[in-house]
Amino acid sequence: MDQAQQFNPPYREKDIAMSIFRRIDSPEGRRYVYGEQKLPSVTNILSSTKDRKELDAWAARVGPENAERIKNEAATVGTHMHNVIERMLAYRDLPRPTTMLMTKGYEMGYKLVNTFFPHVQEVWGSEVALYYPEKYAGTTDMVGVYRDKPAVVDFKQATKPKRREWIDDYFHQLAAYALAHDIMHGTDIDYGVVLMVVQDGSTMEFSTTGREFQQYKDAWMKRVEQFYESITTSDSVSIQTLAPQDSGLSLE
Repeated sequence: MDQAQQFNPPYREKDIAMSIFRRIDSPEGRRYVYGEQKLPSVTNILSSTKDRKELDAWAARVGPENAERIKNEAATVGTHMHNVIERMLAYRDLPRPTTMLMTKGYEMGYKLVNTFFPHVQEVWGSEVALYYPEKYAGTTDMVGVYRDKPAVVDFKQATKPKRREWIDDYFHQLAAYALAHDIMHGTDIDYGVVLMVVQDGSTMEFSTTGREFQQYKDAWMKRVEQFYESITTSDSVSIQTLAPQDSGLSLE
């Protein structure tokens, strides 16, 4: 019996209609096509409005080539970790790991599932495509009920343990998805959760709710405003009107 068939989830699945997007990657960053709009992605807005001083200082310390290698390896491990979780949620087979980085990603994915999924009561969607009208779009890892609360959940991997004060970007990302989900589906999500596996095998859980989460939502919308203020009306990264034949395609 394959791994997907052996997976016996403790949660209930709940069907929610998902919107149709087409995702494109351009030199200016990822965009989502929805209807007649081409919207910047959540990750692109985060990257464009991020204070990069600490990241640049780290790259200078370790050297540009080493920094690029570390980032690429971490990204590869993260991709394989996400593949484990996504395929298990979708009851799809996993290919056998063929590299050490793939094996590491699989180990971290299983670690995350075994540690945190007993607290998942409902899954409303995995890899959920969301948009905030005329502002942004993106794909969140999971929406459902976690620890008895409707929640937006993001899965993260890290090379080293994180401190809460280091991960404001993660909370802004959760805020972006919660706001978009509320508008699209009439929900009122007041709980954002980051589930993290560190490459040393440890796990970490961070969450935000109530007044704090509202503050993150307000801060996120300010970053959206900052993003649009930084571009001119003639810039290719602004919202563009597309021909009808370019809209309504499925998310790739």
